Amino acid sequence: MQLRPASSRGLALVEVLVSLLLIGLAAAAWLQAQADAVRQTRLSAHQALALMLATDMAERLRASPAVAPAMGFSAPFAAQASLGALGCDGAGCDAQAWAAADASQWRELVRDALPQGSSRVQVDASSRQARITLAWRDPGALDSTLGRGSAQQCPAELALGAQEGVLCYTLEVAW
Repeated sequence: MQLRPASSRGLALVEVLVSLLLIGLAAAAWLQAQADAVRQTRLSAHQALALMLATDMAERLRASPAVAPAMGFSAPFAAQASLGALGCDGAGCDAQAWAAADASQWRELVRDALPQGSSRVQVDASSRQARITLAWRDPGALDSTLGRGSAQQCPAELALGAQEGVLCYTLEVAW
């Protein structure tokens, strides 16, 4: 049996340690990519849901243009979590009350569908246009730059200030 020279005896151990380090770095990069993919998927799902909800309100406005101004709504982001739904029983409701109840039902959908979801609907009856804004809190936007590029400027009327992690989606419609 032949012995290795003294200079190469620890080389195998160093090679193994370097290999383990490289495998560890590759695994960490893969895990980070997976976490980013999950955050991006959640962000995309919330944006698609916001688009669907905004389109739903646009169709409600188009369906009843005469009472569209009654569907307008604005309240601060923090206050919307405690708002109750308006009801309307068939006997004592005029068209305006029906429209207000319909808008209230839609706001409930927004709050239930999006995390801390809130909404703002500005209706200009004279030009038959509306601006529908949805806001929600996305905790993943706090620790990642993925959501920041796609988040729109939230309107000041939602009283969000500099709250981080709040994303907005705005849809302008005409009928």
